[in-house]
Amino acid sequence: MNRFFEIIKYTWKAKGRHGIHSPFVYDLMDKCFKIPVSRMKINGISSKIKVHANTLRCSMQLSKHLNHSILFAETALQTDIERLAIELNVPSQVQNLSFFDQLEKEKHASIILLTMDKRNEGILKKVNELLQLLDENTLLLIDGIKANDQVFLEWKQLHEKTEFHFSADVLHFGILAKRTFQEKEHFTLRY
Repeated sequence: MNRFFEIIKYTWKAKGRHGIHSPFVYDLMDKCFKIPVSRMKINGISSKIKVHANTLRCSMQLSKHLNHSILFAETALQTDIERLAIELNVPSQVQNLSFFDQLEKEKHASIILLTMDKRNEGILKKVNELLQLLDENTLLLIDGIKANDQVFLEWKQLHEKTEFHFSADVLHFGILAKRTFQEKEHFTLRY
């Protein structure tokens, strides 16, 4: 994968709120992505926890807009993210992903942030493990979808899965949701 080519391709294809015909995506672009979040606070924490600043910023905006809790795969992130959520007045809970596993039967909307771990385990495997636990409104934010060729290939496989009816490429991260009540669509969004 040539990063330069991918950035040019993304820039060419990415849409703002005009030209989007999905009410859900238009609402995200028009209201959610415009929620003010301090870039200085985000940049300080994102460099510390090795998550792209835009991914972290978007997770805070989505949590505030949709009033969903945020779940993380790594426990090391939890305390920093909790502190950030309190500082930014995000009304949701920040929890570890293991909490989500315990609530198999009890469905609740949430935002799950997946990052590449130290073992470089693929995102495809992580998402497949979570698939049966996800409800219609749970959003998966996948950080670093264009980090390397393997991750990018897995990202393409994920957004082509029939289980996900909503997928969005936002350059540094991707968003997936089941949303089976809508037509299957893939978006390339300007953030």
